[in-house]
Amino acid sequence: MEQKNLKWRDIYNNNQKRRYCEVTGIKKEDVEIESNSWKVLKDRKYIVIITTLIAACLLIWTFRNDIKVLLMVLAFFVIAGVAFFLFNYFKFVCLKDGLYIRFGLQEGKFAYDKIKSVYLSKFNDYSFLLPIKKAYSIVIRYEDSYKRIKELSFPNYFLDKEKTVQFLENFNIKELEEQRYVNFERIKIWKRIGKAALIILFILFLVGLFFTNLNK
Repeated sequence: MEQKNLKWRDIYNNNQKRRYCEVTGIKKEDVEIESNSWKVLKDRKYIVIITTLIAACLLIWTFRNDIKVLLMVLAFFVIAGVAFFLFNYFKFVCLKDGLYIRFGLQEGKFAYDKIKSVYLSKFNDYSFLLPIKKAYSIVIRYEDSYKRIKELSFPNYFLDKEKTVQFLENFNIKELEEQRYVNFERIKIWKRIGKAALIILFILFLVGLFFTNLNK
């Protein structure tokens, strides 16, 4: 793939087949990718500090007549902000005997015979919360001890495009699509609709609180 002016859309389009085809092994060992959200936060610390102060001032002014609601809203945004950066740190390494995964404070290793697909998805669990166009994620599909298909999803916000391509293409896959993965994708659509509805209701609740206190 041409690396100049590489876009996430191109990576997604060129790797769509991986969503439905099963992994058979890896090409090389020690191929890795890392999403280091803390490094990005450190590099842009002044922008983050200024944005945080402006947002805090707006919230304090809006909810100044109701301290309890103010504290609840501030606590929500603090927890959400910390969780966003904490759970957006991850690292994958293709080892000889399995795929090493470090996610936040957790780490583990998946044997390659348990990994069924590794692909780039156009959807991730945070795309409803943040207005980011490049809402893609790395998905690790695996089979648990009960032969059930499960997936782990990791957003692309802090990933390097070139290293992502190298990581995806390091997995050998079967040529034919697996029908059970096609069916699995259909089920996921209904789950996403339910999750989206809950998030939208929660956002509407916060907006209602905002305007209620604004009119007091």
